[in-house]
Amino acid sequence: MLTKIVRVLVASLSFLLLLEGCEQQTNKWTVVSGDTLQLFPKETSQEQQTDDISETIAKYSPESGLICVLFGYGFNSQEFYDDAIEKLSKRYGLADNGGIILPVSFPDAVKGRISNLYDIINERDIKGIILLGAPDGTHKTLGRLKDDWKEEEATGHEVPYPVFSFMPQDDILGQESNCDFVLEYEQNTVLTEEDENINIIIDETAEEIVMRAVRYIEELPAPLPHDTNLHSHVQAIVGEKKVRRYTDGETGLQSINHFIIEK
Repeated sequence: MLTKIVRVLVASLSFLLLLEGCEQQTNKWTVVSGDTLQLFPKETSQEQQTDDISETIAKYSPESGLICVLFGYGFNSQEFYDDAIEKLSKRYGLADNGGIILPVSFPDAVKGRISNLYDIINERDIKGIILLGAPDGTHKTLGRLKDDWKEEEATGHEVPYPVFSFMPQDDILGQESNCDFVLEYEQNTVLTEEDENINIIIDETAEEIVMRAVRYIEELPAPLPHDTNLHSHVQAIVGEKKVRRYTDGETGLQSINHFIIEK
């Protein structure tokens, strides 16, 4: 835990410096249009930026922590899981082989209980968490992790790493309060014939988003703050599809960190 605390303090200072300089082009960040931020991976140039996984694979070290990817509802089919793991392994490496990706498939890897994710996370040095289709009760596990950090750190920090949630099946308010952001696909009240292929579209889009999300977390020294730039960060992770803030249908209020991918 002492090692984690030292890393948190260093990360916090680094993040402040990063935010101060994010409006100027650096080797990692640049404003490409308006307030939109684009993230450049390490050891690659602007001309090399592409989402083609077959391009040159960068080498990453687990010394700065692991990125846990939870494959939950809608993302735990054998086909999607195998394809995603193959691409993540080629680019970033899996934790078992000296890489930075720690895959967790629900329900098998947690023995059917999402609460067991707590031990998986707590026993390792974690740099970030990506939740795909988070099952019911995931927010309670995240809450336990936050409580641990509040109790054990003299600085009083909450979980000192990014937590991104995509298409959760968990309580939304609980997800919002425990994650940097929550992202969902726009849903029609009445499904049409065109919506019959929505699962295929979601799978293909989600895979691209996961790769960008991992790249984003690999570069981030701390969680994304819930400020005016959060929308731009989420848009950069999603890519071409337009992202908007979730608006409550009854109150008309916009969420701070809940976003919708428009069709």
